[in-house]
Amino acid sequence: MAMEDELEINGDVLETVLSHVPLVDLVAAMHVSKPWSDAVSSSLRHHNKLKPWLILHTQATRHPYATATHAYDPRSDVWIKVSQPSIKYISALKSSHSNFLYMLSPSQFSFSFDPLNFDWHHVEAPMVWRNDPIVARVGDSVVVAGGGCDFEDDPLAVEIYDLNARVWHTCDSMPMSLRDSAASIWLSIATTSEKLIVTHKESGVTHWLDPVAKSWSRPFVMNPSGDDVVTSYNIGCTNNNGLILVGVCRNYENVERVKVWGIVGDDFGCEEIGEMPLEFVESLRSESFGNCGIHVRVAGDVVYVYSTSTWEMEVVVACELVAGGGCRWWSVRNVVARDGRVVDRLIVTCSEVGIDELRRVMGGGKDWRFEVSSRG
Repeated sequence: MAMEDELEINGDVLETVLSHVPLVDLVAAMHVSKPWSDAVSSSLRHHNKLKPWLILHTQATRHPYATATHAYDPRSDVWIKVSQPSIKYISALKSSHSNFLYMLSPSQFSFSFDPLNFDWHHVEAPMVWRNDPIVARVGDSVVVAGGGCDFEDDPLAVEIYDLNARVWHTCDSMPMSLRDSAASIWLSIATTSEKLIVTHKESGVTHWLDPVAKSWSRPFVMNPSGDDVVTSYNIGCTNNNGLILVGVCRNYENVERVKVWGIVGDDFGCEEIGEMPLEFVESLRSESFGNCGIHVRVAGDVVYVYSTSTWEMEVVVACELVAGGGCRWWSVRNVVARDGRVVDRLIVTCSEVGIDELRRVMGGGKDWRFEVSSRG
């Protein structure tokens, strides 16, 4: 008993030790005792706080189209292999926003939006058939917009699924200014609890949709000040900075740069927050096309920036928006790439994963396992 008393760890010492333990291993630590559970919670609040995960989903291109998931936890700088039952194939797995995953066929619409995509919803497909719509959750609604096929009467059609009533509603179509680009490949989107914000990636023309009123706003144009010409507009919503713009731009020397702006006011004004180091910009450059085309995923106060050429994506660049202004940048290797190439379909999401969500999934999903596989 005397030796056990000498070896007992508690208080600040225990919290400091736990701050170095990967989040997935803290779930077991919480079951040791009530003081340990309290120490885990306190350590996450005060020592090494939670940060949004980058999640890579791969889907084989041949039957049975098996899926696999790898997650990067920046809090511990580790990659985690997530073993789970393969998602039942309905169609190609897609995501056009944050942690929202979906599959859409002519007869069925399956989607998931919880942090680890543990829960899936399966409903009837929307009335209009679409190839590449934008899909996002806004409050208690799921909005499916644009992406219509040429044979449809309205390629700009918008339908809203009510998560409470479990029914589809029609809505005003997307604005005509987006007619030639009403597909997720051309658009960047962000959501608040009340609005879906849609930005044309080449022009910066922006509209927002109110799902309750089922109507669209007039157009706004994001126009950062300065001498740089923005060639790619990407938006997202953060916890502290609200709506942000991540843009690829060229200066008078024709050098590509990537900057982050905060969006302020009702007229979508831009205030610069930070700029990506040039070595990271080069790491995102496509070997096939020679340009720096980017997508972004945003959660909490972390922005993940990756190449539009996902088949040759070797790294993801991360940006943490620091309280009080500024950015902290680092790069994360793509753990699913082999010899600089990604063979399977790659879908990128990010999510705020907490200890309670991990406990829920680990307790309710007998076939789910989380294994730290490597450093970031």
